[in-house]
Amino acid sequence: MMKAIDMTPIIKKYPGYFVALSYDRKKVLGKGGTPEEALKEANRKGYKDPLLTRIPCENRSYLL
Repeated sequence: MMKAIDMTPIIKKYPGYFVALSYDRKKVLGKGGTPEEALKEANRKGYKDPLLTRIPCENRSYLL
């Protein structure tokens, strides 16, 4: 069973943004107003296939 990950620091820092995340969901590899911007930033840093999600504007409980 997968262990829950506390994404509160990411949610607080990037509300309303799309973020490209590392597979362990602990590091933001790119961010942007669109999914394409977040993926482009991650690709520039050398990450080819990051996880992509949109951070909600409000801090609520979500499971990814």
